[in-house]
Amino acid sequence: MGRVPQGGRNWEGFGADPFLTGESAYETILGLQNGGVQATAEHFINYEQEHFPTLESSNVDDQTQHEIYAHPFLRSVMAVGSVGT
Repeated sequence: MGRVPQGGRNWEGFGADPFLTGESAYETILGLQNGGVQATAEHFINYEQEHFPTLESSNVDDQTQHEIYAHPFLRSVMAVGSVGT
């Protein structure tokens, strides 16, 4: 989601807007799969910390989970044939 610039995974996403990220992920995945490539939603929800991952927690409260992370992850899962870890 790009919430923390030092997170280290920002280049993999579509920005910090949850709705835009979800829709962009959905359309990107459908585009890949329409081209004959099987897409996989890599990593489960909230996996975005690469900068000192053992020193910081990626735990989020319920409100943050629903307002920021749930929609993009849901839209990705809706489009793919598999989810990897």
